[in-house]
Amino acid sequence: MRIERLLRFLPATCIALAALAGACSDDSDGDGATSSPQTSSRSYKGHENDKDSNAFVTVYRNTLGTRLDDCRTCHKGGEFTSGGAKITQNACDFCHLILHPASGYAEPQPTAFADTLNPFGKDYVAAGRSEAALQAIAAKDSDGDTYTNQQEIDALMYPGDPASMPGQPVAPGKTFTTAQLQGLANHTQFQLANSTKQQFDNYVTYKGVKVVDLLTAAGVDTSSPEVQGITIIAIDGYLKSFTIAQVTGQYPAGLFYGGLDTATLGTECGFVQYPDSMPSGLSDGAPIPGEQWLILAYERDGVKMDPSTLDPTSGKINGEGPLRIVVPQFKPGKPDRGSQYSPTNCNDGNDFDGTKDHNAGEMVRGAIAIRVDPLPAGYEDFDYRNDGWSYIGNGSILVYGQGVK
Repeated sequence: MRIERLLRFLPATCIALAALAGACSDDSDGDGATSSPQTSSRSYKGHENDKDSNAFVTVYRNTLGTRLDDCRTCHKGGEFTSGGAKITQNACDFCHLILHPASGYAEPQPTAFADTLNPFGKDYVAAGRSEAALQAIAAKDSDGDTYTNQQEIDALMYPGDPASMPGQPVAPGKTFTTAQLQGLANHTQFQLANSTKQQFDNYVTYKGVKVVDLLTAAGVDTSSPEVQGITIIAIDGYLKSFTIAQVTGQYPAGLFYGGLDTATLGTECGFVQYPDSMPSGLSDGAPIPGEQWLILAYERDGVKMDPSTLDPTSGKINGEGPLRIVVPQFKPGKPDRGSQYSPTNCNDGNDFDGTKDHNAGEMVRGAIAIRVDPLPAGYEDFDYRNDGWSYIGNGSILVYGQGVK
């Protein structure tokens, strides 16, 4: 599930791309505010007029379309302990916990919007949550890193994160082209992509490289206790975190169920799409042959995936490639209909079941970077807001962060 379902909780822009806003208006008095409001270009479709994100880019018009036009400016991530392991949650996943708390976390999880704010976000709300509030806290050092909010914002650094400040070096990283990925040990797996809302679930064959092998190729020692997990960054700014156990461990064998397509059940009741060519050895209700891993895929059903593109009308991303993170089901099961296509009159027991593993929502389209968490102290995060589309165009991905050599 993406962050759209939490927008009513958030006073700052949540990560995504939509249609670019119009030209900036004049700042005749030189106070940093424009004579007419600006519209955030990083909001989700239908959220472009969020008063807080628009107030920010109006007062600080140099941030329009940059990474500060983003929920991380006012919101924070978090760290948790589960089963003795450290888990790092990015700002999106941290906010998701309000509606969908995780089980097994030792530390308290956020239960209200205020719990998700970083120091800058708290100061902004306390000052009145307006353009005037932003101007009132400009000279303040919200995050206590010795730089004022104004200085950090002018340098396009995060004013609510003490680990982000002007003049920092960028975190170490290594870029892999699609050709280089294809030169690594490849892995092919046939699996179910079980969606939450969509009309169809899909059985798909993906080919790519195991994420654990990619990290090793980037010089990361995945057995090091300093490596806690990874965060996948998509071209629309969506972030998805995985624990190191999810990266290095093999997933359970998936299950295959046939005869759930429209050709068999009819247009009203059919809800599964099958590829024209399927692997041998499949049996209804039985485990799928072959190993299941977290992979970075560059092919789907034997062909390259369409590059992700921005639809300026809908504000959504079309296409799933050229690279996609593919996640098997952790709890293998039978497909079910999307929540928006249930209940039906089919009476076959296949309507939406919220307890099932809907792994399709975990599979990040248009992946452009993998951050190895936690980011080493003293380094600045990758500016994926400004650099991301070049990775889509080049069919490449950046691996950066903890242990990358």
